[in-house]
Amino acid sequence: MRTTMRTTMKTTTSTTYAALPLLAAVFLLPASPASAQVYDWNGAVRQPPQPRLAPPLTVPEGPVTSWDPLRFAVAFETRTTWLLDDSAKRLAGKRAPTGGGLSLQADILRPDDKLAARLDLGWVTTTSSTFQDNSMLTEKLETNILSLGLSARYNLLRWLAPYARIAGGVGWDKLTVGNGASDLHDRQVFGQGSVGAGLSLRSPGLRFWQSPSAPFVGVMGQIEGGYALATGSDFALQSSPAGSGANTIPTAPVAIGHAGRSAPYLRVSFGIAF
Repeated sequence: MRTTMRTTMKTTTSTTYAALPLLAAVFLLPASPASAQVYDWNGAVRQPPQPRLAPPLTVPEGPVTSWDPLRFAVAFETRTTWLLDDSAKRLAGKRAPTGGGLSLQADILRPDDKLAARLDLGWVTTTSSTFQDNSMLTEKLETNILSLGLSARYNLLRWLAPYARIAGGVGWDKLTVGNGASDLHDRQVFGQGSVGAGLSLRSPGLRFWQSPSAPFVGVMGQIEGGYALATGSDFALQSSPAGSGANTIPTAPVAIGHAGRSAPYLRVSFGIAF
């Protein structure tokens, strides 16, 4: 009997030692999804919290440039005229008077990416003053020209485009002769047309802030040479311009001669395109 008990105890002990590794493996196994679920007080499965994603880092973008066509422009322009008429030279006091003004420009037609038609509206004013030693009088001539031009442009490069231009408009002169105490005046209106050719240059358009509605802004310039045809004027000085106050004493006009205005010119402009 003792032998039987000893044999049974040995068998139980060896079985226990053999089962220990299996029990350890069971406890070390990862929990199944079902056993990892958390339940609310009412028995519903509580979803584990989702990880919160950090917002993406926004890197501020710098100015954007583009070579797309810029339709509009506002430019400051100068105009130098080489006078051919001797009377016009004497009134201006120099052979090549230079004036300055402003122009508004816009592309009105683009049949393709190379060709474009542009309309421009410009105003140029020129003032010249001379002192006559023989008569001790000062002559001052103010000339204003308002013109509308149409040009055809061919984009040879992205930044360079030759063009041809015709323009027409109206001008007016104000001539003053005197010493300040008793001046003589005259005003004349004339018509003018011109034909010329030149080169147009531009920079790429630059967008200063990031918005789909933000415009591109660039720098543009033009240089143009041509010939202007204008009607002449017969100046006649009088004590006051026509239409001045009624208190002035009227005097007979003093004719000083005819001045022709047709002459070659050089036009240079620089401005902002958008």
